[in-house]
Amino acid sequence: MPDEPLTSIELSDAARADTRSETPNRRWPSVVAAFMLHACILLCVLLLPPIVYDAVRTSNYQGIEWLHFSGGATYPLYAIYWLSKLKNFRAKFMLLHLTVVLTIAVATAFASNRHTPMFVAFLPTAAAALPLLAALVSWLHDRRKPAVTYMVGSLLALLIAVPSSLLIIYGIAMSSIGPMRY
Repeated sequence: MPDEPLTSIELSDAARADTRSETPNRRWPSVVAAFMLHACILLCVLLLPPIVYDAVRTSNYQGIEWLHFSGGATYPLYAIYWLSKLKNFRAKFMLLHLTVVLTIAVATAFASNRHTPMFVAFLPTAAAALPLLAALVSWLHDRRKPAVTYMVGSLLALLIAVPSSLLIIYGIAMSSIGPMRY
């Protein structure tokens, strides 16, 4: 009996049968691999800061206070990893920019003391205002959507960066007073 051409119903049944048999075999290793990857990343994020803190506490660098918290750099890196997976450009840009500004503000607050130059306190505000230049350039090149995205992202970050800079300035000013009794 010669091979007869299959009807459209038989072709769709054959295609569906093939995908049913192949999909679980191909999908499960990728799901398990993704789960293991995220479990390892999460363990590194949770275990690395205490390990770094303990290592610094027992080393010769225990006098540097901000170094005790350097293991906490894994938290914004983990947040940036998850935020970079977002599909929406506006949400991704605004959240990534906000995360970077907050990271700069926290790092500046931990690292500043009475010997820190005053311009360092303005780093969070400068980082928050930087996309305004990109907004201006995009607006001049008639790319309105990215310009609005950069401007809104910068304004949202400025709402956090300006008070952070003021608090850092206040902290730098108060650190020079020393121990006082009231």
